[in-house]
Amino acid sequence: MYVIQDAKITKELELDGRSCVEVAVEPARMGDPSLLLYITGSADGSLDLHRIIRNHHDLTLDWYNDNENTAFEDATEIAFENRVDMVAEQEKKQFMQSLLSYGSINQDLRNRLFSKK
Repeated sequence: MYVIQDAKITKELELDGRSCVEVAVEPARMGDPSLLLYITGSADGSLDLHRIIRNHHDLTLDWYNDNENTAFEDATEIAFENRVDMVAEQEKKQFMQSLLSYGSINQDLRNRLFSKK
């Protein structure tokens, strides 16, 4: 399971025709990649993980934060996999619970995604 050390909202954008909030996540475990998460809001008021980008950048080599850089990998389809002890959907749900319980991320996402409607 991916352990979150830090998470912060970086920007709002439209992705695939949907309003999203980008959340930058730093791992607690050495060797895990940083993540860029794109969260959307559903009509029922739930928050959905729309896209996951693994950020393998090394600031000593990649001094700019640019999504066109090859250090960024779309991991939406492969981030959560079935394991012996947990199916992918359970792992995704646990990750989202962990993210939404980090600081004020849950309320901040809701304010940004639902307050404009």
